Amino acid sequence: MQFGILGALEVVSQGQRLPVRSAKQRTLLALLLCHRGRVVRSDALIDALWGGEAADAGHRRLRLQLFRLRRTLGPEAEIVHDSAGYLLRVPPGAVDAWRFEELVKEGRQAFKSGDVGKGGELLRAALGLWRGQALSGLDDLPLLHAQATRLEEERLAALADRVDADLRLHRHADLVGELTGLVREHPLRERFRGQLMLALYRAGRQAEALEVYRDGWHILTNDLGLEPSPELRRLEAAILTSDASLTLTRADHHHRPTRRPTSGCPHCARRPR
Repeated sequence: MQFGILGALEVVSQGQRLPVRSAKQRTLLALLLCHRGRVVRSDALIDALWGGEAADAGHRRLRLQLFRLRRTLGPEAEIVHDSAGYLLRVPPGAVDAWRFEELVKEGRQAFKSGDVGKGGELLRAALGLWRGQALSGLDDLPLLHAQATRLEEERLAALADRVDADLRLHRHADLVGELTGLVREHPLRERFRGQLMLALYRAGRQAEALEVYRDGWHILTNDLGLEPSPELRRLEAAILTSDASLTLTRADHHHRPTRRPTSGCPHCARRPR
């Protein structure tokens, strides 16, 4: 039996999708899956399912929903009770979110060992498990919303790591389109912006790389009253001077130029006085 929460909740048994039609059972199953084999307190489950409406009948209602969920899932998934609450006992590979986290961990370990190609492929496989927004249709509940937000943050971090791997493997020309979309979708995420600047520069598009910086500078200063990060400013300065370190992969050289920009403003003159 396989469980999916990286998208709409789904349960697959023997190649067939298992219908979990009751909204209460779907919510209950999602809460158990999100806690990855850890106990979920009964009070938390009751509050998520019924809120203040449960009153004194909360524990009885919870036991009834658990009975129905066990009957729906059958013996392949074991819901265990202890003194504090309940946990779902299934193999680690049975839940897509758990597999995603393990693949990301293995990918980053491969990076540390110097195998950039393997690390990138592991991250690509992890990201391929996503079918849409995590817990789609169920994330209106605070507990599930928090879990969906956490998973989305992990997805974006893994995606940025995978892009780093592709940059190190000289795939910058193939990344420009993808990164342009990511910067448009996440304009405040400076890591994507810096990656796009680097990809454009390596593709021989220096002026466009600087325009990407200027766009980010305007968004930060006009909307939030902030300056770009020191790392992004260093990257802009390196692009302005065609620093040789930018043509190297991170495996050869960590591109952290030592020259500091004279100002965070892209319109401040850098012309000879």
